[in-house]
Amino acid sequence: MRVAVIQLAYTDSEPMGARIERVASLVESQKGADLVVLPELWSAGGFDYQAWNEKAQSVEGPVARALSEAAANVGAFVHAGSIIEKPGEKGPEGRGLWNTSLMFDRDGDLVGTYRKIHRFGFGNGEPKLLEAGEEVIVLDLALGDRAGGAMAAEVAVDDGAVCDPANPEACVEASQSEWAMGAELAGVDLDGDMSISSEVDDAPAASVADDARGGAAAPDGHVKVGLSTCYDLRFPELYRKQVDAGAQVFVIPAAWPAARVAAWRTLLQARAIENQVFVIACNTAGTHAGTEMGGNSAIVAPTGEVLAEAGRGERTITLDIDLDDVAATRQAFPVLSDRRL
Repeated sequence: MRVAVIQLAYTDSEPMGARIERVASLVESQKGADLVVLPELWSAGGFDYQAWNEKAQSVEGPVARALSEAAANVGAFVHAGSIIEKPGEKGPEGRGLWNTSLMFDRDGDLVGTYRKIHRFGFGNGEPKLLEAGEEVIVLDLALGDRAGGAMAAEVAVDDGAVCDPANPEACVEASQSEWAMGAELAGVDLDGDMSISSEVDDAPAASVADDARGGAAAPDGHVKVGLSTCYDLRFPELYRKQVDAGAQVFVIPAAWPAARVAAWRTLLQARAIENQVFVIACNTAGTHAGTEMGGNSAIVAPTGEVLAEAGRGERTITLDIDLDDVAATRQAFPVLSDRRL
């Protein structure tokens, strides 16, 4: 599966309409990608709380229309990052706004949404302004013949550099010492009130049962993708629920600030290692609303190895990943089968 992660930089001076047009063009330039991923709240501004109500829109609004068209034009699944969703009705807390991710298929159809469950702000920011999501979302995406056994022809970054696929760490700008491998973290599958939704894109039932306690395996030519957003990354129980629903890949858009980028990088590896999945994480670059963003978008293997990282500025990382590595990792080191909680 060829993945393109677009680490977008923006400032307060760029009008939202111009930004939407620019991002759609960036998505359409990712010819040959199976999955294109954008950051959290790139249209509304991740930390621009005061503008959220004004920039809120429905899942059929300007961002959705532009990215639907871009997905159809490029022929890829597009995770459009997230929007401030305003569906027209109030939620249980009476606010009527959500931080909502959108996934479009190759034809431009909206095949999944995810409302951010864990709101960042410690009583301010998201908790004060937004409703909390309640569903754990795992999508079953039909990739077709290109899904399995993808061998990277190259690992590229958008400044024209091309790296040897046998040595992808050459593309990683940060030192590997900063990505030091930590101890494997134990996750707990906690009982809760959240429901789990496994949304299927015309998928036949999986024929392979429980994959070493990693949930039902995806059918051939399909991939099961768990959706989460930014601050969710700090809550491992969410990801165990996704693994129990069969997730092979976690897609995580974010507006994670530079001040806490060390935690971002550590947590990405932790989620990959403890769940033995690919982690595709798209952060924001640049500075907006007085907050410097952390960048360092990354693609992490099920072993925790960092396969590619974007650094701090605006750029795109493109990498072919072999989805068979998930099952191979779980078979070689079957830690999930030893879960007792």
